[in-house]
Amino acid sequence: MLSSVIVEKNWGPLMRRSAILYFICLLALSASACHLFTTTTQAPTAQDDPFFQEKPVEDEVFRILITEDEYILRQVSANDLIYAKPDPKAQELSHKLFKEYNQKWNFMDSNHEGLLRVKLNPQTGLIENVDYEGGKSPRAWQASIMFRDDLLRYKFGFKAGIVQPREFKVRYQWRINRDPSLSPEEAKRKAMEFIKEQKI
Repeated sequence: MLSSVIVEKNWGPLMRRSAILYFICLLALSASACHLFTTTTQAPTAQDDPFFQEKPVEDEVFRILITEDEYILRQVSANDLIYAKPDPKAQELSHKLFKEYNQKWNFMDSNHEGLLRVKLNPQTGLIENVDYEGGKSPRAWQASIMFRDDLLRYKFGFKAGIVQPREFKVRYQWRINRDPSLSPEEAKRKAMEFIKEQKI
């Protein structure tokens, strides 16, 4: 009888802890599901980087800022028609590649920018073609390829069930800050390596 009482006393707190953990897991799964099945892409806010505050050019729908610490996507127009489907894992892998180049190119402050035009298949909504808008490709060929490859991974959803817009523009800015710990000699060596790579 005594052992039964002890078991009941111990079982009560254990059940409460289990119930709390179960509730926390449900909340986490719910949040994850909401993130994966969202039908909007965040618009710029007043707290965002000034890059997102600039007026969109004609047909520009998405804008992406990449730094060593962040990969930020914002939708600057056509919010009632289209959205970018979230893919956190693919975004993490893509950002990892940019971070690797950050370590190679951090001998000076620099911005790499590109404006790309996307063409979608009218039936599937999948990307058919990506090209740089005339004269709007990055000077570094690696950045040019990386922007294009990053954009090609995207999939889009459509608010009205119709593939619209079929063509639109996406602006990239990749911001690299100089590493203050680099000596002048180290910075010079990295700069020379960068110049040699651009001639390949």
